[in-house]
Amino acid sequence: MSPAVRPGHHETTLDEARQMARVDDDGHVYAKAPTASGAPEPSAAQDASSAQTPAPTPEAEQVPAAEQAGPAHQAGPADQAGAVAPREQSEQPEEIRSTAQPAADEVYVGQYPGATPEEALQYFTRKFDDLFDRALLLKARVEASADGAKALRESREALLAELDGGAWVGDVAALRGMLDELAHGIEALATREKEQAEQAVAEHLQVREGIVAEAEAIAATDPAAQHWKSAQQRMSELFEAWKAEQKKPPRLTKAQEDPYWKRFRAARSAFDKERRAFFSRRDKEHSEVKRIKEELIVRAEELQHSTDFGPTTKAYHRLMDEWKAAGRGARRSDDAQWARFRKAQDVFFAARDAANAEIDAEYQANLEVKEQLLKELEALMPFTAPETIRDRYHALLERWDAAGRVPRGDVKRMEGALKRVQDAFREAEEAHWRRTDPETVARQNSMLHQLDETIAGLEQELERARAHGDARTIAEAEEALEARRSWRRMIEESA
Repeated sequence: MSPAVRPGHHETTLDEARQMARVDDDGHVYAKAPTASGAPEPSAAQDASSAQTPAPTPEAEQVPAAEQAGPAHQAGPADQAGAVAPREQSEQPEEIRSTAQPAADEVYVGQYPGATPEEALQYFTRKFDDLFDRALLLKARVEASADGAKALRESREALLAELDGGAWVGDVAALRGMLDELAHGIEALATREKEQAEQAVAEHLQVREGIVAEAEAIAATDPAAQHWKSAQQRMSELFEAWKAEQKKPPRLTKAQEDPYWKRFRAARSAFDKERRAFFSRRDKEHSEVKRIKEELIVRAEELQHSTDFGPTTKAYHRLMDEWKAAGRGARRSDDAQWARFRKAQDVFFAARDAANAEIDAEYQANLEVKEQLLKELEALMPFTAPETIRDRYHALLERWDAAGRVPRGDVKRMEGALKRVQDAFREAEEAHWRRTDPETVARQNSMLHQLDETIAGLEQELERARAHGDARTIAEAEEALEARRSWRRMIEESA
């Protein structure tokens, strides 16, 4: 028995037994006949037996001597299923025939010969108490929901059949009432179990919907954007999750599971079809890439020993562009082809670099000459009066051209430095020409003459305003005069 299930204990006292039954001189026990609100009427078999014989002889219980020696109440141990363990065969009273005749308002219970009326009553009340205790145990199981509603219903029906199938000395009405109440409790438990089962089914269906929806989403992904390895692994995981869900209770019916399974199967089939088609296309593409790159390798190997370094370098650059445009092939074959292609390039460029190194050694002296010429050119800066140094500047440039080529690694540096000097000299010459251009000078002189006349007029107006003390006119004249003078200074500075 579960520790949470602790049934009560029922015991019928001797006084209660005397009120519910009587014992004649031969040890026959008669219980009061049931009423509408009490225990059930005698069975049809008992009625038929009474009608066939003037002196009915119901089955009676004869208590053995072992029971007579100890009439006190002893309850049997209970097993885990909640039923009271039966007594040993030697404890069961023997069946005998009796000529006892119950009264009209009594039910014959059994016989306890050779015992006092109190011992006979205690024996038969103990049998009823055992049945009542088993009912109490069932009540505790119902209240604790220790078993399923089906098992509890079967236990109740068994107790009720046992109660209806015999005559008892005890509060039969109370026991029957408790069993009736238990019926309501069992049905309530059955309702809860049904609701829980429906909720569990709904949860199972929700899990299935999640599995199916994810599988459908994977199957609907654009094949060009699909990450097939991880998608295949995820599809396998979803299938394992589906099988695990099938093992969890409660089991779904075929009608509940089939719609989800058909969708899941369709998604997996569509995914597998697209995956096979994708890899078939990829194999064809890889074969074409491999063919193209094999041709490029042949061409690269044909050029690897060329000593025409300039054109061959450009040819290798074109081969590299074609290699990239061909795309990626199967990883293993692509890596092997790239190693062969790169090896051919390395042979050519190693030879070219060695030749360039020899040439650079020859050009080192030219570099030293040009570095000295660059210092002399930079010493002429800034070119504030380019017309005075023009001849020297051009002489240095001629010496620069005559010095020849420099090592490859220094070409960019030296050309950049020379360009900065040339740009500065050209800007200085342009500025000098703008200043000395006759037309420009004539325009500047004309503007200066006009401004001088305007300034003279404004100065006269300012004197007259000061003579009259007109503050507003004074302020306006001063502002206009300052503006003209500022324009004149700008023209003079630009000239």
